[in-house]
Amino acid sequence: MDSNTSPSTKLDVYQIVTDRIITLLEKGTAPWQKPWADAGIPMNLISKRPYRGVNLWLLLSLEYERNLFLTWDQLKKIGGSVKQGEHGHVVIYWKKPKNKDAEQKEDEKKNPPILRYYKVFNIAQCHDLPEGLVEPLFQKKHDPIIECESVIHGMPQCPSIKHEEQQAYYDKVEDYINMPKPNSFKSSELYYATLFHELVHSTGSEKRLNRKSITEMAEFGSDMYSLEELIAELGSAYLSSYTGIQNDSLQNSAAYIQGWLGKLKNDKRFIVIASGQAQRAVDFILNIHEFNSDARVITN
Repeated sequence: MDSNTSPSTKLDVYQIVTDRIITLLEKGTAPWQKPWADAGIPMNLISKRPYRGVNLWLLLSLEYERNLFLTWDQLKKIGGSVKQGEHGHVVIYWKKPKNKDAEQKEDEKKNPPILRYYKVFNIAQCHDLPEGLVEPLFQKKHDPIIECESVIHGMPQCPSIKHEEQQAYYDKVEDYINMPKPNSFKSSELYYATLFHELVHSTGSEKRLNRKSITEMAEFGSDMYSLEELIAELGSAYLSSYTGIQNDSLQNSAAYIQGWLGKLKNDKRFIVIASGQAQRAVDFILNIHEFNSDARVITN
């Protein structure tokens, strides 16, 4: 079990924070705002004080549904417990020497504050929280759009769609899509546009279109990775137009696409290739078997 505080050297804490940031950078972050509602500014559940500085970003990156945290000692005091297998998250602070007189203040210059850390737990990691301690989350109503639902249910070999994490991604190993909960999106249209993006990714699996940009383990930021993201974004735009939904993220998507084009040195060939691959993905999702000759030349 993680304790509330952990003695550590300055180097240890810097390494912990550095490793965490490196992990986030390697995962990659979309340059546009997420279309689902934020979980609020990370704050302590008991004191209601928001976390600041690097702690704000470290906790925000965990992507919990509610950004409410508490220490192990706080959890014990209210009779709660941590779920089996859960681990605490690092919060850093500066420990200053106690000053009682001017001499000790002068001594502080010789002995500066030391960087330390302690662990906190998100409420999603905890059991037995007292009733009423966590205010209920306001839930917006999600209105299913029949045209979009028809596309999803009509897709051949449609992967299973889960709503277990507040992240949108396609797991190509287990062949499933995870989506944030529908009512956490700012609109139903944004939910389906995001889901369409992941559905396009799923068409690249070996048992569907066997697209190299999905089947090969492309590194974040590589040309192959960038190409696949272009394919998914264009495919989502096609499906949004097909179903007649207003995709409010298209303006941000355009900036996103331009960003990848910059990464690819503005090589217009990638737009042509991505467009052809996106059309094949959409045709697969819509169960259309007639591919035009131009698409075949581009994508083969």
